[in-house]
Amino acid sequence: MTALRYAKNIVKDTREYTPQEMARIQEMMKKSPITSTVKLLRLLWMDDTRVKGASFYMECIWLWEGKTTSGTTEEPHVHAFDEVIGFISSDPDNPKELGARMEIILGDETHFLTKSCLVHVPAGMKHCPLTFREVNRPVFFFTLAPISRYGRVSERTGQPAAAEKTPPAFTPPPPDKNGSRYARYIITEPAPHWPSSPADRPPPPPPKRTARTTQVVSLNEDVAPGSFYVDFVWIWSGEMTMAPEPHAHNFDEMIGIVGYPADRDNPRAVGGDVSIMLGEEKHMLKQSSLVFVPKGLSHCPIEFKNIQTPVLCFTIGNTPKWDRNQPAAKKE
Repeated sequence: MTALRYAKNIVKDTREYTPQEMARIQEMMKKSPITSTVKLLRLLWMDDTRVKGASFYMECIWLWEGKTTSGTTEEPHVHAFDEVIGFISSDPDNPKELGARMEIILGDETHFLTKSCLVHVPAGMKHCPLTFREVNRPVFFFTLAPISRYGRVSERTGQPAAAEKTPPAFTPPPPDKNGSRYARYIITEPAPHWPSSPADRPPPPPPKRTARTTQVVSLNEDVAPGSFYVDFVWIWSGEMTMAPEPHAHNFDEMIGIVGYPADRDNPRAVGGDVSIMLGEEKHMLKQSSLVFVPKGLSHCPIEFKNIQTPVLCFTIGNTPKWDRNQPAAKKE
């Protein structure tokens, strides 16, 4: 059987931490010993070490349950690139509520996160510690950046990693009406996915659609100036076709398909039949996956059939706002 050309663009697991990363984690834990019962699963990792040419870094983690009573899970640091830190509820009856409480410091402000949210961290903005204070039901947690590989500058050492650029200076915005400078970076609502002009919108999807869905939260430059495009949607059950017309972009895109881990013994399984077209190839996604779609590559539709347990679908672009630049399928 001939191997599919674009199978290499699909990541279905995580990677081990490097010795340098483990040393940093161990040093941080010595500095701030942690007392925590939070159980988690490292699910997926994307960067250019996993997919050649990938222009995104992303780590995805399922947080199961537990509490942190002392210590923190991160140290203060800054980046030379924009980052998004996200928490997505898995509750089909109330997808806005995490069923959890996370503590994060942005600049010099402490914020408690209890709703599904995207935290936009502009380049140069100090952030963390981040602590999972209380997790009462599974929460999808991730860190994401439109860059090929993760890097940081520690506030403690002031030194960048070998491959990291020096972060730009960051000037905090003026206080909002509640006196907070950083609350504006915490996004808890979805934004319209399609362009505002009816002439720019794609044709409507096929009429057959039995899926129950929720657009949970999204990000673009209209929501947070200077940010990039991110959008999260739960498909709870049923059938649907997402983006039925093949298309391509003039920006890189990443598509995520994550199955709800109803079976802890098989937490990477997708509970239904999910497929995506990449070029002329149809790829079945039986496991939670990150799909890197380079600019110019025709892709879609994404089909969801016989969804028995929820599937989280998300799209990310290294562009300020999503649009469909090349509506016709690109021939291979």
